[in-house]
Amino acid sequence: MEFKVFDCTIRDGSNAVDFNFSEETFRTIISALDKSGVGYIDLGHGLGLGARDKCGKPGILSEQEYLDIAKEEIKKAKYGMFFLAKFGDKKHIDMLADNGCNFIRIGSNITEVDEVEQYVRHAKERGLYVNICLMKGYAVDIDDYIEIVKKVDSWKLDLITVMDSAGTMMPYEVRQRIVQGTLNTRNAEMGFHAHNNLQMGVANILTAVESGATSIDVSVGGLGRSSGNAPTEIVALVLKRYGYNVNLDYKILSDLNDNTIYPLLKGVNRFSSEELTFGYSGFHSGFYPLVKKVMENYKHIDIRDLIIAMSEKEKVAVDEQLIIEVAESLG
Repeated sequence: MEFKVFDCTIRDGSNAVDFNFSEETFRTIISALDKSGVGYIDLGHGLGLGARDKCGKPGILSEQEYLDIAKEEIKKAKYGMFFLAKFGDKKHIDMLADNGCNFIRIGSNITEVDEVEQYVRHAKERGLYVNICLMKGYAVDIDDYIEIVKKVDSWKLDLITVMDSAGTMMPYEVRQRIVQGTLNTRNAEMGFHAHNNLQMGVANILTAVESGATSIDVSVGGLGRSSGNAPTEIVALVLKRYGYNVNLDYKILSDLNDNTIYPLLKGVNRFSSEELTFGYSGFHSGFYPLVKKVMENYKHIDIRDLIIAMSEKEKVAVDEQLIIEVAESLG
């Protein structure tokens, strides 16, 4: 069995370095990824196309600089960028197509896919390989999940990736979603994106592949938002041990982690008590700054207890009012 390996070291990894990859670091990473045999490289700002102009954290490199450097450094791999409707527009999709990119990854909360249909269709019209990423893929029950998968598959895109955005899914949940996704699609293949809050990233990637996923997301050293992703170099070896056809040079990838990725973390604890709580409860780390702000008025409450209680109520649309309501209920 062969499958696509999307390396997210640059895109998802930029979340872990405040979106500030230097040009030298960027060149080093993508050159090594290309030489290692990675087939698909996810580039750009961690929050996607257009985010550097709107999110308040522009990073060092512009989107055009990412693409221009990629043209120089990448010899074999395919490359593209991530898109969120809150930041991007059709002009950004056109930019990718006009610059020779091979794919676009269009992210959407699994409960909000209708918001991205027009962008999926436009990207297909522009000849891009279109991957929709169902963020917080655990946040609906299996019957709703099947209907959502059927809907996006009807748009005739190429790949549906289930994202475990909080690193909360167990292998049986991954298996269920990949199997049911495969059974209920006619056009798209199925993929999986792991986060590692409960250190289940590699196990969940393996489960996804065994369940029929033809695409997996990884990053060198696990570099990514929150506790990071499944590490490319470890996944390469685990899948080889299981007999899968993975043509990745783990030595190049491991050297990249040792010499470039690990030093970027500067002692950051990616498995802190908070990160573990995120994984246990299915809480997306993007909501954490708002929770910390509100909790300044509720210092007698353990923030971990609040996160767990709140996540039992809502995993997608967390706002200040909900946080306050749950804090009040905890006394």
